[in-house]
Amino acid sequence: MLKILASWKKLLSRNPLAGQENLGRLERALKRRGLYLALLVLLFGGSYYLVTNDAVFKKPAVQTFTLAGQPAAPQGAPAPREPLAGSTTVPPELKEQTGAHAAPATATEEDGQAEALPSLALPVAGKIGKGYGFTYAPAFGDYRFHPGIDLEAPAGSEVKAAAAGVVKQVEHSNAWRYRLSIDLGNGYQAVYAHLSSIKVAKGDKVQAGTVLGELGDPGTAEAGTAAHLHLELLKNGKAIDPVSALQ
Repeated sequence: MLKILASWKKLLSRNPLAGQENLGRLERALKRRGLYLALLVLLFGGSYYLVTNDAVFKKPAVQTFTLAGQPAAPQGAPAPREPLAGSTTVPPELKEQTGAHAAPATATEEDGQAEALPSLALPVAGKIGKGYGFTYAPAFGDYRFHPGIDLEAPAGSEVKAAAAGVVKQVEHSNAWRYRLSIDLGNGYQAVYAHLSSIKVAKGDKVQAGTVLGELGDPGTAEAGTAAHLHLELLKNGKAIDPVSALQ
């Protein structure tokens, strides 16, 4: 900056009055530009500090945990203890965790299960992919209560009634595709979900082995999993582990 001023002094030396006046203007202009540059440097430095300083912006850390004596779970999928059947609370390992949902009402011996459970035949030929209870839900990226079991089978497989009853409800949604509720008597209901098509209607009487429809791809409620039939067993609207009734 001093060199620039010196060169301007030489150029303006022929006319002292005009030179002094112009030189003063130049000095004021350069001073203003210098202030602007200083302000820009301060703003840039302050912004960089705020963005990169963890003490200013509390960056949430990904927290993973495992239980004593258990292997580590995959990243993003903590491994909580499986609660006892009938639990209506979030397991201690999941409390305060994002997406940890309390279980819906579940039936217990105290609810009057003195009578024998209905006998359920396998509605599709397949293995159990996801069981009853709190389990990881890929569609939501968290742990949720799973009120039934998932029987893995190829899409297009015939879905048969697991027991005799009356079709009480037929629903269709993006979450569950076709979802059927069949009254088995004595307060019990069987629920079938993720059907792509159905062959029964509300009010129809079915027998064990009656074809209810065809299996489709999972709905959005259980997206990210292989094709499967979601099967629930309810007692007066409360969930029961269907495995205990399967033959």
